[in-house]
Amino acid sequence: MTEPYVLETRNLVKEFKGFVAVNDVNLKIQKGHIHALIGPNGAGKTTVFNLLTKFLIPTRGQILYRGEDITPLKSAAIARKGMVRSFQISAVFPHMTALENIRVALQTFEGNSFSFWKSGNCLNKLNERCMELLAAVGLAEFANTTTVELAYGRKRALELATTLAMEPEILLLDEPTQGMGSEDVDRVVELVQTAAQGRTVLMVEHT
Repeated sequence: MTEPYVLETRNLVKEFKGFVAVNDVNLKIQKGHIHALIGPNGAGKTTVFNLLTKFLIPTRGQILYRGEDITPLKSAAIARKGMVRSFQISAVFPHMTALENIRVALQTFEGNSFSFWKSGNCLNKLNERCMELLAAVGLAEFANTTTVELAYGRKRALELATTLAMEPEILLLDEPTQGMGSEDVDRVVELVQTAAQGRTVLMVEHT
């Protein structure tokens, strides 16, 4: 029997030394849809994200992924299951090229991050996939550009590409348009819509 929701929370609570940051949150995320948590600063949106991806441990409540209780799991195990997140700030390696950033993500996903001796064919395979991902976010021409030289909007697009390299079933985006001008916002919104094809997206956005 297919689970009606790909991600669900039940009475999720997070307390910090008596301060209740998240109180009795019940989410039901449908597969193949774009969902958003919208609210002002301090409303607990990012805290919810951190709970879902286990960067924080819930005080009480449950998190279910495809019907499985994943509350006890650690963040790396959840990512391997297909729930991958971005962060409020750009999380890329500034002194690597755009292509090298994608390659690191692909090596991590394939489990060969520490396999230093690889054949040329293997490296070529990774590079081809890197270029596909860069093209998907409009960065193919910047493949050999050092990330620190990219405009902010392009850095966020690169981060999206590294996230897609993990082949997520659920893509969690924490304020993907934060700090952007209107031109970059429109571009990133279009990229999110493209990324959402065939997967579920949950976003946090500030009102």
